[in-house]
Amino acid sequence: MAKIHNLAYDYMQEPQTEEAVQPKPAPKPKHKRASVLGVLALSVIALALFSAMMFGRVEISRLISEQTTQLEELEKLQSENISLQSELAQKKNMTKVEEYAEKKLGLQKLDKTQTEYIRLETQDKASVVKNEDDNVFVRIKNWFGSVLEYIGL
Repeated sequence: MAKIHNLAYDYMQEPQTEEAVQPKPAPKPKHKRASVLGVLALSVIALALFSAMMFGRVEISRLISEQTTQLEELEKLQSENISLQSELAQKKNMTKVEEYAEKKLGLQKLDKTQTEYIRLETQDKASVVKNEDDNVFVRIKNWFGSVLEYIGL
């Protein structure tokens, strides 16, 4: 007859002994202390990573607030610059300059009748006056300068 491979069938066929009925005791962990240290080490690592993440978030928040403060100051300075430039343009205005010259300095504009032209009879010419108080060292320096100029340096 063919043998049936079924666990239920095997249990029905085999007689039960006292050893088979008693449950086997669970094996005791050999390294209970090592597993506690491992959990503790993992907890410390997780706490360190969490602390690093929180520090990073706080630092990012601080930098964003500092950037906002700097941008507000930049906008304030730019608006102040625009107002100062417009004030400068008003002070440079020719009418303001003319008023200041008339009131404060007592100056007046020239009329066309006040303009005088001068005609010279001789031609313009320039002459170089040689300084005769040159000492020996100045003459040597001038001589070296003329030699260097001749050479092209």
